[in-house]
Amino acid sequence: MQSNSEPIPTAEVRAARSPWWLSWIPLIALGVAVYMVYSSLQEKGLLITVEAGEGHGIRDGASVQYRGIRVGTVEEVRLRPGLQGVDLMVRLDDDARELAQAGTEFWIVYPRVGLDGIQGIDTVVGARYLAVAPPRTSAGGAVQKTFQARTEPPVEDYLEEGGLEIVLDAPSKFGMEPGAPVTYRGFWIGRVVSVALASDATVVEVRLRIAREYRSLVRTNSVFWEESGIELDLSLTGGITLDVGTLRSLLVGAIAMATPSYPGETVEDGQRFALVAGPKKDWMDWRPALPIGLGALPEGLVPPQPVEGEVSWRSGRLLRSRNVQRAWLLPTAEGLLAPADFAHQVPVEDADDLTVQLGDWIVATVPERRGEGAVRILAAPEPIESPWPRERMRRLGDPEDCMVYAGKALPAQSIASYRLLASPRGWEVSEDVRFSREWHGAPVIARRDGALVGLLIVREGGAHIAPLPGND
Repeated sequence: MQSNSEPIPTAEVRAARSPWWLSWIPLIALGVAVYMVYSSLQEKGLLITVEAGEGHGIRDGASVQYRGIRVGTVEEVRLRPGLQGVDLMVRLDDDARELAQAGTEFWIVYPRVGLDGIQGIDTVVGARYLAVAPPRTSAGGAVQKTFQARTEPPVEDYLEEGGLEIVLDAPSKFGMEPGAPVTYRGFWIGRVVSVALASDATVVEVRLRIAREYRSLVRTNSVFWEESGIELDLSLTGGITLDVGTLRSLLVGAIAMATPSYPGETVEDGQRFALVAGPKKDWMDWRPALPIGLGALPEGLVPPQPVEGEVSWRSGRLLRSRNVQRAWLLPTAEGLLAPADFAHQVPVEDADDLTVQLGDWIVATVPERRGEGAVRILAAPEPIESPWPRERMRRLGDPEDCMVYAGKALPAQSIASYRLLASPRGWEVSEDVRFSREWHGAPVIARRDGALVGLLIVREGGAHIAPLPGND
């Protein structure tokens, strides 16, 4: 047998190379798992705790509602440690996470009988639920996860947004409670939101919220007084008169308000007034003409901004005296709308030291007038930058509700249609609605469409609304 000196070949074992992308599969799988867990938690919503003194029959699975819309679920109802109340474990929906912030209020809705009738009547046959109201101003910042439930629904829950919040300083509580009505001429216009001692204990602070459509009734010179619900009047001629108010005013008190016939400017949130024990006699005779409703003019329409016109001169032969005429002028594309008697009887030939001011313009002579009737057009010294639009001017028709606008120092006045009577010279204003001479020439705007319909002409015998030139 012949031997072979060549070495016997041996196999070399090498590890097969895997594709590079296979090493990323575990990391990708981990990322997908984390994302799915995160998405699941997000979809499940935010878990918060609402602490309540009583459960009022609410159960696991009860809904959480805001404005009648479901925004979460009560996952669990359990006793608090020490048996001092109950904890509601609430899961807010993902799109309702903004409710979990400071100032948000929760309360359990269940049937209850109060002075306003039966509240929570929908829970008589249906399940009880947890109601929620967000703060009026968003606090932002960190999320809050623990809340204290209210024992009663907040008063603000029954009032529309956009109302006026004011504070009354009272010498005592007067038996006032949250929820007490605020009235104007006996009609409900708002409610008492809270009653508490001031921080320095010198007065009782009564916080009111006036409904949005009545906020124009409150002016800087408005007055407020407490109504106990029972008034006893003893006189020799009339004997004893007992006036008993509503059951609500007897139990929780009531506040009445009045505004003078010549009202002050409108007020903003936070304005403070004094609360007195009763009204003065002349307060009952005040009859201001003030607009009520959601807006004096249709939304988006700007009221007119008339300018003040003044002509002054000296006249007389022996003792020369200064004469002054004033009126409101409305800038338009054709000129300045003005009462016909403005600067009409200035004796130019016998006048000296003549001064004519038309808003910001000061001119040397009385401007040229055009048109006929009680309203004329004065030539403007310079082109008018923002004239009253022609499309918002129309003729007088049948009397309708309107607004009268003058300068900023004179708050806008409302005139109801029943206080206007059509006549050959326009609309006669009822004697009950009084305007002083400082309103002479003020533009009159129809409330239904915001159109200019005339100027207010004030004379000693009263006032009337004169039509625009060419629109009579």
